Amino acid sequence: MNKSTAVLAEDTQAQILQAATERFRHYGYRKTTMAEVARDCSMSAGNLYRYFESKSDIGAAVSVAWFDALHQTVRAAIAQPGFSPRQKLEAYVLGVNRFTLESLRNTPHIQEMVDFLCEERRDLVEQHLITCHEIVSGILEEGVARGDFDIPDVAKTARAVLNAIVRFEYPPLLALSAHANLDEEARAVVGLIVDGLGHSGREITP
Repeated sequence: MNKSTAVLAEDTQAQILQAATERFRHYGYRKTTMAEVARDCSMSAGNLYRYFESKSDIGAAVSVAWFDALHQTVRAAIAQPGFSPRQKLEAYVLGVNRFTLESLRNTPHIQEMVDFLCEERRDLVEQHLITCHEIVSGILEEGVARGDFDIPDVAKTARAVLNAIVRFEYPPLLALSAHANLDEEARAVVGLIVDGLGHSGREITP
């Protein structure tokens, strides 16, 4: 495959994923068919299968793009100049929460994507969790290096932190919190976590 052909293939894949994303957003993953996505791209279903073997493959690609966007968002949020580890942890939680809330508003059927991932592509969820763990671990390690945190086991504590903030990132729980002041609650949870990680507190354990 020459360079121009490869670029064309990438452009076509991007077009397919955009069309599929819109379908999933408005009609849900379950109701969307390969034929509909192909029609939205002005191509035959047979041609669509040249790029993606199944709807599951398209769903996986759409999910990876969503995870990547989330990771980029929180990395940008914690990269603000002069942020302390506490501020970075708060920015991480707020970033995850706001990104997911925006996704809920724009994608009414997002729960179908969650179900798809849990049922068919748990590996993508695991990779997402690994990335989140790496980001949070980096924040905690910086806090230890600065003397802000007293953490004997950063990896274990990072897992505990992620468990503690599930309310702010799991779509079904967020859907039940429509009238809550989640920014205020997130800051309160981060404050509690940071107080527990200080030299006068104990290590948080799962």
